[in-house]
Amino acid sequence: MRQLILDTFRRAAGTKQLRGTVEALATEVSMLLGTQGPGSEVAKRREVMERLVRVGDFPLQAWWERSYWEPVVQMAIRDHVRPGDIAFDVGSNAGAFAVQMSRQAGPRGIICAFEASPRIIGRTQHNLVQAGANNVTLYHRAIWHRSGDFVHIEAGSHLNDRVAEGAGGVPVPTLALDDFIAATGLSPSFVKMDIEGAELDALKGCPKLLAEGRPVMALEQAPDDMRCHALLVAAGYVAVDLSTGRRIRQSSDFTSPTGVVNVLFVPEEKAANNPYCDERQEVVMAIPGSRFTRDAAGGASLADPPVLPPGRYVVRADFSASGKQNEVYAGLEADGEVVFRYHTHTAFLAECYREWVVQLDRPTKVAPFLRFLNGSDPTLDWRGVEVIRLPGFDGIAGPLVF
Repeated sequence: MRQLILDTFRRAAGTKQLRGTVEALATEVSMLLGTQGPGSEVAKRREVMERLVRVGDFPLQAWWERSYWEPVVQMAIRDHVRPGDIAFDVGSNAGAFAVQMSRQAGPRGIICAFEASPRIIGRTQHNLVQAGANNVTLYHRAIWHRSGDFVHIEAGSHLNDRVAEGAGGVPVPTLALDDFIAATGLSPSFVKMDIEGAELDALKGCPKLLAEGRPVMALEQAPDDMRCHALLVAAGYVAVDLSTGRRIRQSSDFTSPTGVVNVLFVPEEKAANNPYCDERQEVVMAIPGSRFTRDAAGGASLADPPVLPPGRYVVRADFSASGKQNEVYAGLEADGEVVFRYHTHTAFLAECYREWVVQLDRPTKVAPFLRFLNGSDPTLDWRGVEVIRLPGFDGIAGPLVF
Protein backbone atom coordinates (compact mmCIF):
# COMPACT_ATOMS: atom_id res chain seq x y z
CA MET A 1 0.00 0.00 0.00
CA ARG A 2 2.80 2.42 0.91
CA GLN A 3 4.57 1.74 -2.40
CA LEU A 4 1.35 2.25 -4.35
CA ILE A 5 0.79 5.63 -2.73
CA LEU A 6 4.39 6.66 -3.37
CA ASP A 7 4.27 5.60 -7.02
CA THR A 8 1.04 7.52 -7.54
CA PHE A 9 2.23 10.79 -6.08
CA ARG A 10 5.87 10.77 -7.13
CA ARG A 11 4.84 11.23 -10.74
CA ALA A 12 3.40 14.59 -9.73
CA ALA A 13 6.08 15.50 -7.17
CA GLY A 14 8.33 18.09 -8.72
CA THR A 15 10.33 19.31 -5.72
CA LYS A 16 12.37 17.72 -2.97
CA GLN A 17 10.14 19.28 -0.32
CA LEU A 18 6.99 17.90 -1.92
CA ARG A 19 8.53 14.46 -2.20
CA GLY A 20 9.31 14.55 1.49
CA THR A 21 5.73 15.52 2.30
CA VAL A 22 4.34 12.78 0.08
CA GLU A 23 6.60 10.18 1.70
CA ALA A 24 5.45 11.28 5.14
CA LEU A 25 1.80 11.03 4.07
CA ALA A 26 2.37 7.60 2.58
CA THR A 27 4.00 6.41 5.79
CA GLU A 28 1.11 7.66 7.90
CA VAL A 29 -1.56 6.13 5.66
CA SER A 30 0.32 2.84 5.47
CA MET A 31 0.63 2.78 9.24
CA LEU A 32 -3.08 3.38 9.74
CA LEU A 33 -4.00 0.69 7.23
CA GLY A 34 -1.55 -1.78 8.74
CA THR A 35 -1.53 -3.73 11.94
CA GLN A 36 -2.63 -1.94 15.09
CA GLY A 37 -1.89 -4.68 17.59
CA PRO A 38 0.61 -4.72 20.46
CA GLY A 39 4.08 -3.67 19.36
CA SER A 40 2.80 -1.95 16.22
CA GLU A 41 3.65 1.65 15.36
CA VAL A 42 0.08 2.64 16.22
CA ALA A 43 0.38 1.05 19.65
CA LYS A 44 3.73 2.74 20.28
CA ARG A 45 2.37 6.16 19.37
CA ARG A 46 -0.73 5.62 21.48
CA GLU A 47 1.47 4.78 24.46
CA VAL A 48 3.56 7.92 23.94
CA MET A 49 0.46 10.12 23.70
CA GLU A 50 -0.97 8.57 26.86
CA ARG A 51 2.25 9.48 28.64
CA LEU A 52 1.98 13.04 27.40
CA VAL A 53 -1.54 13.28 28.77
CA ARG A 54 -0.35 11.97 32.14
CA VAL A 55 2.24 14.75 32.41
CA GLY A 56 -0.21 17.48 31.41
CA ASP A 57 0.99 17.82 27.80
CA PHE A 58 4.42 18.68 29.18
CA PRO A 59 4.01 22.32 30.19
CA LEU A 60 6.93 24.20 31.71
CA GLN A 61 7.01 25.39 35.28
CA ALA A 62 5.84 28.92 35.96
CA TRP A 63 8.78 31.32 36.00
CA TRP A 64 8.67 31.61 39.79
CA GLU A 65 8.74 27.84 40.31
CA ARG A 66 11.94 25.82 40.62
CA SER A 67 12.72 23.53 37.68
CA TYR A 68 14.39 20.17 38.30
CA TRP A 69 14.94 19.28 34.65
CA GLU A 70 18.61 18.31 34.11
CA PRO A 71 19.82 20.47 37.03
CA VAL A 72 23.54 20.32 36.18
CA VAL A 73 22.80 21.67 32.69
CA GLN A 74 20.76 24.46 34.26
CA MET A 75 23.78 25.34 36.40
CA ALA A 76 26.06 25.41 33.35
CA ILE A 77 23.66 27.73 31.52
CA ARG A 78 23.38 29.97 34.55
CA ASP A 79 27.17 30.16 34.89
CA HIS A 80 27.91 30.87 31.22
CA VAL A 81 25.05 32.78 29.56
CA ARG A 82 25.30 36.51 30.27
CA PRO A 83 23.11 39.54 29.44
CA GLY A 84 23.33 40.32 25.74
CA ASP A 85 24.75 36.91 24.77
CA ILE A 86 23.83 34.77 21.78
CA ALA A 87 23.14 31.15 22.73
CA PHE A 88 21.90 28.07 20.86
CA ASP A 89 19.62 25.38 22.27
CA VAL A 90 20.07 22.44 19.88
CA GLY A 91 17.43 19.84 20.65
CA SER A 92 15.11 22.21 22.46
CA ASN A 93 12.50 19.57 23.34
CA ALA A 94 9.77 21.35 25.33
CA GLY A 95 11.80 24.56 25.52
CA ALA A 96 12.88 24.54 29.18
CA PHE A 97 16.53 25.40 28.51
CA ALA A 98 15.67 27.94 25.82
CA VAL A 99 13.49 29.74 28.36
CA GLN A 100 16.30 29.74 30.91
CA MET A 101 18.74 31.05 28.29
CA SER A 102 16.19 33.71 27.38
CA ARG A 103 16.07 35.00 30.94
CA GLN A 104 19.82 34.81 31.41
CA ALA A 105 20.56 36.70 28.17
CA GLY A 106 17.86 39.30 28.78
CA PRO A 107 16.18 41.57 26.22
CA ARG A 108 19.46 42.36 24.44
CA GLY A 109 20.31 38.68 24.05
CA ILE A 110 19.37 36.35 21.20
CA ILE A 111 18.48 32.69 21.65
CA CYS A 112 18.14 30.29 18.71
CA ALA A 113 16.27 27.08 19.54
CA PHE A 114 16.28 24.09 17.17
CA GLU A 115 13.86 21.18 17.44
CA ALA A 116 13.50 18.44 14.82
CA SER A 117 10.53 16.51 16.21
CA PRO A 118 7.25 17.15 14.38
CA ARG A 119 5.45 15.75 17.41
CA ILE A 120 7.04 18.13 19.91
CA ILE A 121 7.54 21.35 17.94
CA GLY A 122 4.01 22.71 18.56
CA ARG A 123 4.37 22.25 22.30
CA THR A 124 7.80 23.88 22.19
CA GLN A 125 6.40 26.96 20.49
CA HIS A 126 3.46 27.09 22.90
CA ASN A 127 5.75 26.93 25.92
CA LEU A 128 8.04 29.66 24.59
CA VAL A 129 5.07 31.96 24.04
CA GLN A 130 3.57 31.16 27.44
CA ALA A 131 6.92 31.89 29.08
CA GLY A 132 7.20 35.28 27.35
CA ALA A 133 10.53 34.27 25.79
CA ASN A 134 10.42 37.02 23.16
CA ASN A 135 14.14 36.83 22.41
CA VAL A 136 13.92 33.16 21.34
CA THR A 137 13.43 32.12 17.71
CA LEU A 138 12.42 28.50 17.17
CA TYR A 139 13.58 26.61 14.06
CA HIS A 140 11.97 23.32 12.99
CA ARG A 141 15.13 21.75 11.60
CA ALA A 142 17.30 18.71 12.24
CA ILE A 143 20.82 19.96 12.98
CA TRP A 144 23.08 17.82 10.79
CA HIS A 145 26.42 17.70 9.00
CA ARG A 146 24.88 19.10 5.81
CA SER A 147 22.01 21.45 4.99
CA GLY A 148 19.24 20.75 2.52
CA ASP A 149 18.74 17.03 3.10
CA PHE A 150 15.99 15.22 4.96
CA VAL A 151 16.27 12.93 7.96
CA HIS A 152 13.38 10.81 9.15
CA ILE A 153 12.35 11.35 12.76
CA GLU A 154 10.54 8.60 14.65
CA ALA A 155 8.78 8.74 18.00
CA GLY A 156 10.94 7.68 20.91
CA SER A 157 9.99 7.11 24.52
CA HIS A 158 8.23 10.02 26.23
CA LEU A 159 9.49 13.16 24.40
CA ASN A 160 12.82 11.82 23.18
CA ASP A 161 12.25 11.50 19.43
CA ARG A 162 15.22 10.39 17.35
CA VAL A 163 16.50 9.83 13.81
CA ALA A 164 14.97 6.65 12.37
CA GLU A 165 17.46 3.88 11.65
CA GLY A 166 15.45 2.39 8.80
CA ALA A 167 12.38 3.26 6.77
CA GLY A 168 9.56 5.15 8.40
CA GLY A 169 9.30 8.27 10.48
CA VAL A 170 8.55 11.80 9.35
CA PRO A 171 11.00 13.63 7.04
CA VAL A 172 12.45 16.83 8.50
CA PRO A 173 14.80 19.23 6.65
CA THR A 174 18.42 19.32 7.83
CA LEU A 175 20.53 22.34 8.69
CA ALA A 176 24.27 22.65 9.35
CA LEU A 177 25.13 25.17 12.07
CA ASP A 178 27.92 26.75 10.01
CA ASP A 179 25.41 27.46 7.23
CA PHE A 180 22.95 28.93 9.72
CA ILE A 181 25.61 31.20 11.22
CA ALA A 182 26.76 32.33 7.77
CA ALA A 183 23.17 33.16 6.79
CA THR A 184 22.19 34.98 9.99
CA GLY A 185 25.45 36.39 11.33
CA LEU A 186 24.56 34.92 14.74
CA SER A 187 27.53 33.19 16.34
CA PRO A 188 26.86 31.78 19.83
CA SER A 189 29.00 32.05 22.94
CA PHE A 190 27.23 29.02 24.44
CA VAL A 191 25.67 25.93 22.84
CA LYS A 192 23.61 23.28 24.58
CA MET A 193 23.20 20.16 22.43
CA ASP A 194 21.06 17.12 23.23
CA ILE A 195 19.73 15.45 20.08
CA GLU A 196 19.41 11.79 20.98
CA GLY A 197 22.66 10.45 19.57
CA ALA A 198 22.93 12.77 16.54
CA GLU A 199 25.46 15.08 18.23
CA LEU A 200 28.39 13.81 16.16
CA ASP A 201 26.63 14.60 12.89
CA ALA A 202 25.75 18.05 14.21
CA LEU A 203 29.35 18.76 15.24
CA LYS A 204 30.58 17.74 11.79
CA GLY A 205 28.37 20.52 10.42
CA CYS A 206 30.09 23.32 12.36
CA PRO A 207 33.90 23.14 11.94
CA LYS A 208 34.10 26.89 11.37
CA LEU A 209 32.17 27.60 14.56
CA LEU A 210 34.53 25.37 16.53
CA ALA A 211 37.62 26.93 14.96
CA GLU A 212 36.59 30.59 15.01
CA GLY A 213 33.53 31.10 17.23
CA ARG A 214 34.90 28.95 20.08
CA PRO A 215 31.69 28.67 22.14
CA VAL A 216 31.44 26.79 25.41
CA MET A 217 29.34 23.68 24.72
CA ALA A 218 27.23 21.38 26.90
CA LEU A 219 26.61 18.00 25.26
CA GLU A 220 24.95 14.79 26.32
CA GLN A 221 27.40 11.91 25.80
CA ALA A 222 27.53 8.17 26.37
CA PRO A 223 30.74 7.13 28.21
CA ASP A 224 31.16 4.19 25.83
CA ASP A 225 31.05 6.47 22.75
CA MET A 226 33.93 8.96 22.76
CA ARG A 227 33.61 10.17 19.15
CA CYS A 228 32.22 13.62 20.05
CA HIS A 229 34.86 13.94 22.74
CA ALA A 230 37.62 13.09 20.27
CA LEU A 231 36.34 15.60 17.70
CA LEU A 232 36.13 18.44 20.22
CA VAL A 233 39.45 17.68 21.89
CA ALA A 234 41.06 17.73 18.44
CA ALA A 235 39.44 21.15 17.96
CA GLY A 236 41.15 22.44 21.11
CA TYR A 237 38.56 21.85 23.82
CA VAL A 238 38.79 20.37 27.31
CA ALA A 239 35.97 18.24 28.73
CA VAL A 240 34.42 18.23 32.21
CA ASP A 241 31.73 15.93 33.58
CA LEU A 242 29.03 18.32 34.82
CA SER A 243 27.86 15.90 37.51
CA THR A 244 31.21 15.03 39.07
CA GLY A 245 33.35 18.05 38.19
CA ARG A 246 36.03 15.69 36.88
CA ARG A 247 38.15 16.41 33.82
CA ILE A 248 37.39 13.83 31.12
CA ARG A 249 40.43 12.76 29.12
CA GLN A 250 39.38 9.17 28.41
CA SER A 251 36.32 6.98 28.92
CA SER A 252 37.64 5.58 32.22
CA ASP A 253 37.37 9.07 33.75
CA PHE A 254 33.59 8.68 33.89
CA THR A 255 32.25 7.15 37.10
CA SER A 256 30.08 4.71 35.13
CA PRO A 257 30.97 3.00 31.84
CA THR A 258 27.38 3.15 30.54
CA GLY A 259 24.37 5.46 30.56
CA VAL A 260 24.37 9.12 29.57
CA VAL A 261 26.40 12.02 30.95
CA ASN A 262 26.21 15.79 30.48
CA VAL A 263 29.68 17.04 29.55
CA LEU A 264 30.90 20.63 29.35
CA PHE A 265 33.44 21.40 26.62
CA VAL A 266 35.49 24.57 27.17
CA PRO A 267 37.99 26.04 24.67
CA GLU A 268 41.54 25.51 25.93
CA GLU A 269 42.28 29.24 25.87
CA LYS A 270 39.34 29.88 28.23
CA ALA A 271 39.97 26.98 30.61
CA ALA A 272 42.29 28.84 33.00
CA ASN A 273 39.54 31.32 33.88
CA ASN A 274 36.66 28.84 33.93
CA PRO A 275 35.89 27.35 37.38
CA TYR A 276 34.60 24.16 35.79
CA CYS A 277 38.14 23.42 34.60
CA ASP A 278 39.65 23.73 38.08
CA GLU A 279 40.55 20.13 38.87
CA ARG A 280 40.83 20.56 42.64
CA GLN A 281 38.38 18.51 44.69
CA GLU A 282 38.24 18.16 48.46
CA VAL A 283 36.32 15.42 50.29
CA VAL A 284 34.86 17.22 53.31
CA MET A 285 32.86 14.39 54.86
CA ALA A 286 31.46 10.90 54.45
CA ILE A 287 28.05 10.01 55.87
CA PRO A 288 27.58 6.25 56.31
CA GLY A 289 24.34 4.51 55.46
CA SER A 290 23.74 3.79 59.15
CA ARG A 291 22.99 7.48 59.76
CA PHE A 292 20.11 7.45 57.29
CA THR A 293 16.54 6.64 58.26
CA ARG A 294 14.98 4.02 55.98
CA ASP A 295 11.24 3.98 55.32
CA ALA A 296 9.02 0.97 54.62
CA ALA A 297 9.61 1.15 50.85
CA GLY A 298 13.38 1.38 51.27
CA GLY A 299 13.81 5.12 50.82
CA ALA A 300 16.57 6.97 52.68
CA SER A 301 16.53 10.32 54.50
CA LEU A 302 18.84 12.14 56.88
CA ALA A 303 17.20 13.36 60.10
CA ASP A 304 20.21 15.39 61.28
CA PRO A 305 21.83 16.85 58.15
CA PRO A 306 25.23 18.55 58.30
CA VAL A 307 25.67 22.29 57.88
CA LEU A 308 27.92 23.10 54.92
CA PRO A 309 29.64 26.48 54.47
CA PRO A 310 29.13 28.49 51.26
CA GLY A 311 30.51 26.90 48.10
CA ARG A 312 29.74 24.31 45.43
CA TYR A 313 29.51 20.67 46.40
CA VAL A 314 29.09 17.31 44.75
CA VAL A 315 27.23 14.82 46.93
CA ARG A 316 28.10 11.36 45.66
CA ALA A 317 25.62 8.67 46.69
CA ASP A 318 27.10 5.22 47.25
CA PHE A 319 24.47 2.62 46.41
CA SER A 320 23.55 -0.11 43.98
CA ALA A 321 20.14 -1.03 42.59
CA SER A 322 18.69 -2.94 39.66
CA GLY A 323 14.94 -2.42 40.06
CA LYS A 324 13.00 -0.79 37.24
CA GLN A 325 9.41 -1.29 38.40
CA ASN A 326 9.44 1.74 40.65
CA GLU A 327 9.52 5.53 40.61
CA VAL A 328 11.73 7.65 42.85
CA TYR A 329 12.74 11.19 43.67
CA ALA A 330 16.39 11.49 44.69
CA GLY A 331 18.52 14.53 45.38
CA LEU A 332 19.23 17.24 47.93
CA GLU A 333 17.32 19.46 50.32
CA ALA A 334 18.84 22.74 51.50
CA ASP A 335 17.36 24.00 54.77
CA GLY A 336 14.31 21.83 54.09
CA GLU A 337 13.75 22.93 50.47
CA VAL A 338 14.40 20.56 47.57
CA VAL A 339 17.09 22.22 45.44
CA PHE A 340 18.30 19.29 43.31
CA ARG A 341 16.21 16.33 42.22
CA TYR A 342 16.16 13.45 39.77
CA HIS A 343 12.94 11.63 38.89
CA THR A 344 13.47 8.11 37.53
CA HIS A 345 13.66 4.45 38.62
CA THR A 346 16.37 3.12 40.93
CA ALA A 347 18.28 1.13 38.29
CA PHE A 348 18.73 4.18 36.05
CA LEU A 349 19.53 6.34 39.07
CA ALA A 350 22.30 3.94 40.07
CA GLU A 351 23.65 3.78 36.52
CA CYS A 352 23.62 7.48 35.61
CA TYR A 353 22.69 9.82 38.44
CA ARG A 354 24.63 9.12 41.65
CA GLU A 355 26.21 12.60 41.86
CA TRP A 356 24.09 15.53 43.04
CA VAL A 357 25.35 19.12 42.88
CA VAL A 358 24.47 22.16 44.97
CA GLN A 359 25.69 25.77 45.16
CA LEU A 360 25.37 27.39 48.59
CA ASP A 361 25.50 31.13 49.32
CA ARG A 362 25.35 30.79 53.11
CA PRO A 363 25.83 28.09 55.77
CA THR A 364 23.10 25.57 54.97
CA LYS A 365 21.80 22.24 56.21
CA VAL A 366 22.12 19.88 53.24
CA ALA A 367 20.16 16.62 53.36
CA PRO A 368 20.47 13.92 50.67
CA PHE A 369 17.32 11.86 50.13
CA LEU A 370 15.82 9.02 48.10
CA ARG A 371 12.02 8.65 48.16
CA PHE A 372 9.86 6.06 46.46
CA LEU A 373 6.77 7.48 44.77
CA ASN A 374 5.63 4.10 43.49
CA GLY A 375 6.81 0.56 44.15
CA SER A 376 10.03 -0.39 45.89
CA ASP A 377 13.33 -2.11 45.12
CA PRO A 378 14.55 -5.01 47.26
CA THR A 379 17.91 -4.85 45.43
CA LEU A 380 18.61 -1.31 46.69
CA ASP A 381 21.75 -1.31 48.84
CA TRP A 382 22.16 2.19 50.31
CA ARG A 383 25.66 2.67 51.74
CA GLY A 384 25.72 6.42 52.37
CA VAL A 385 27.13 9.53 50.69
CA GLU A 386 30.39 11.39 50.25
CA VAL A 387 30.45 15.21 50.20
CA ILE A 388 33.05 16.83 47.91
CA ARG A 389 33.81 20.56 47.72
CA LEU A 390 34.84 22.17 44.42
CA PRO A 391 37.15 25.05 45.49
CA GLY A 392 37.17 26.63 42.04
CA PHE A 393 33.63 27.90 42.62
CA ASP A 394 34.37 29.70 45.89
CA GLY A 395 32.88 33.18 45.80
CA ILE A 396 30.45 32.45 42.96
CA ALA A 397 26.91 33.39 43.93
CA GLY A 398 23.92 31.15 43.38
CA PRO A 399 20.91 32.15 41.30
CA LEU A 400 18.74 35.11 42.26
CA VAL A 401 15.55 34.08 40.47
CA PHE A 402 16.37 31.12 38.22
